[in-house]
Amino acid sequence: MRAVIEGHRVIVCAGSGGVGKTTISAALGVAAAKMGKRVLVLTIDPARRLATALGIANSAQDVWVPGQKYRGQLWAGTIAPARIFADYIERHASDRETVERLFNNPLYQQMSTTLSGSQEFTSLSKLHDAATSGDYDLVILDTPPAAHAVDFLSAPEKLNAVFDSAIVSLFMGRTTGLGLVATAWKQGVKIFLAAMTRLTGSAFVATLSDFFSAIDAMAPDIRETNLRAQQLLLDPSAAFVLISSFDLAKIQEGEAFHDELMRGGFHLRKVIVNRAWPQWTQADSAPRSAVRKSLLARGEPALAELHSALFDYYAARRSLHTRFADVLILPEMDDEVVGLAALEQVAARLVPET
Repeated sequence: MRAVIEGHRVIVCAGSGGVGKTTISAALGVAAAKMGKRVLVLTIDPARRLATALGIANSAQDVWVPGQKYRGQLWAGTIAPARIFADYIERHASDRETVERLFNNPLYQQMSTTLSGSQEFTSLSKLHDAATSGDYDLVILDTPPAAHAVDFLSAPEKLNAVFDSAIVSLFMGRTTGLGLVATAWKQGVKIFLAAMTRLTGSAFVATLSDFFSAIDAMAPDIRETNLRAQQLLLDPSAAFVLISSFDLAKIQEGEAFHDELMRGGFHLRKVIVNRAWPQWTQADSAPRSAVRKSLLARGEPALAELHSALFDYYAARRSLHTRFADVLILPEMDDEVVGLAALEQVAARLVPET
């Protein structure tokens, strides 16, 4: 991981839920700061103990992580989709009246938090702003939890489909230059709105029309933000790190994500298999033969056999990720990863000190 940290300005940690992605992201930030980097770790909804360890439990801003004594500087921030989306609207709206109309629109209030792709959009927007600000040498993004890791890559396109300028134009009744199909669509929209008026009353239709009216001027900016973020992710300076485990479903998902990255031209630099085996099975903690001898000397032959069987089982698991050439395997730590000191232990596994 040392080469990945030294050679990139963005690290995107991807993987499905439950593999320790947020913890690994934070530990990578610790490792980078120890190497002398000014680093920002961005995460969505971290576990309470991790938020406390990073000093971001009650902060809406990026904060300097307390208690650190590194050559570099470690900062951390929580991505709150609704807040970031609101900040984006305020920066790109043409006037304050438009901002207020959107914020007060019930459709916007629902879509800003539940629209497919909204979490990913805000994450990528925040990532781009941080990576291009000049404030940090490295930005580490803990991607939003998803059913499949590839969802993160396709989310901007889904959001573009909603905020596409042509679609907004059609709802606004502008069909100039859009051809006969657009004219037919316009008639369809009129029929749809008339039907919705009869079914729901005029309030819903007014809400819908007001939403598209307010969002109209910002649709090109939303598309442009998605495009810039996509270009950032495709740049060789952006490294993808896949966090996985030895669960068969996670392995298969990791292989699918690997293939998706290759097809899309992204740069997968490392696969980290987390919690691969208990820390007590490591040879550096106590030689296997010494443990067996000790247990037999204490009159515990069954326990000695169990230890040997478990040791063999976890040793075999380490070779399961055969498709990936560059794999880093981490053990299950003996103690729960709580606090900055625990993150430093994981960081030492990721980037051994020379």
